[in-house]
Amino acid sequence: MIVFPQSYNYRLIIGSLVIALVILGSYTYSNYNTLENYKTYITQEKKLLENELSEMIARYESVQVDSKMLNNKLEQSKIKIERILDSIKTLKPSASLLTVYRSKIKLLQEEKAEVLNLVSNLKQENQRLSKKAEYVEKELINTRDLTTTLKVKNQDLVSSNSDLVEKIKSASNLEIEQISAKAVKRITSKRMISTNNSSKANKLFVEFTISKNKLVQDGEKDIYIQILNPNNNVIADQGSVSFGKQSLIYSKKIKVDYKNEDVNINALITTDIDEPLTEGIYFVNIFYDNTRLGSTSITLK
Repeated sequence: MIVFPQSYNYRLIIGSLVIALVILGSYTYSNYNTLENYKTYITQEKKLLENELSEMIARYESVQVDSKMLNNKLEQSKIKIERILDSIKTLKPSASLLTVYRSKIKLLQEEKAEVLNLVSNLKQENQRLSKKAEYVEKELINTRDLTTTLKVKNQDLVSSNSDLVEKIKSASNLEIEQISAKAVKRITSKRMISTNNSSKANKLFVEFTISKNKLVQDGEKDIYIQILNPNNNVIADQGSVSFGKQSLIYSKKIKVDYKNEDVNINALITTDIDEPLTEGIYFVNIFYDNTRLGSTSITLK
């Protein structure tokens, strides 16, 4: 039987305790390092999340849109981010809690991407509409300028057309030439003597030629002869004819069958017995409708 001394037992116990202390110290040191690393990780992750959320808020605040609906979406997303940011700042986060926040932030990032995509599309659409509006405005200005130009040209054409119509109307009227008139005294049924003596004359002889005009429609025409005495009264009054609001008192009416050829007209007008010819100037007017075709005068002594 082997017997160990008591001092040997003490050494064995102390050696075991030393080994246990070394092992415990190593474990404690390892745990301390692990805890410090964990705290550092949590702090860094928290800071990263705060920065990320702050950048998202700043991004939302920089976006300006005219759409009320998109503004509401932006505001709601911004409120969600601000609430999460406040939670991260005020609460004591853990790895599991930060994981939850990270998943929420991922959803918010997807929502942000969707909203900003809508904003981008809206801006592109607004730019397209703005360009289209500018194009339409230019076209409208060009159209207005063209309309103004056309109006001016149209006014010129209307004026020219009116002038042309007047010229055609004037050219399509009957015309007379070689008009003459004289006072006469009838000797026989076939013989007349002209005179300037009012006391001897008892008739007025008028002759003229209606010129041919291809622009005048052929057919029967009523020609009126009007003779005014020195007192401006119509002699040998045969009645009156109306042309719209105008009327004409005439001394003789002659029906002419006009066939676009020269027509020679002569007329003998007998004065009224109770209104003999007197000294002065007599005016002879030839009318067709309400248009005076020509005039001449006779001076009696």
